[in-house]
Amino acid sequence: MGFYSTKTSEEKRVKQLTGDIHLSEEFKEEIKNRDIPIYQGYNIQKRLRFEVEQGQLKGDEVDSRLMELLEENSKNNVSNIYTQEIKKDSDSPNRIPPRPQTNEFKIPPRARDGKTFSTDLTQKEMLEKIIKQNQKIINQNKIIIEELKKVNK
Repeated sequence: MGFYSTKTSEEKRVKQLTGDIHLSEEFKEEIKNRDIPIYQGYNIQKRLRFEVEQGQLKGDEVDSRLMELLEENSKNNVSNIYTQEIKKDSDSPNRIPPRPQTNEFKIPPRARDGKTFSTDLTQKEMLEKIIKQNQKIINQNKIIIEELKKVNK
């Protein structure tokens, strides 16, 4: 089973740009280059999170608002654009990756000993082994269910 985050894409972008609880190393370096005190970096992060939670920022407005906050608090002029250096990843670590589009079957190792089936079998033979293995598990579960019914009576 996969874990799905309830965070919006804007909240994920704020985390990616500034860090989670602690400031990310890239953000710390950026505020150091701009000669902004570290406590002010935390204030910028908090302000950005607050505006996102209130629904004031949507989509790419997060990037532009962060740059505005950095410019307001900056004591040095910096020519780089920090938000462009931090790339937007479409793949989230909390998302289940798509299933590969192959016609080959991959058999997981058996749980009891970790051995895998030999790969020199044909697909039909591999499927037969999988069916046999699943049938054994089903039979074991039936026996367990019968024993539980006897105990509960």
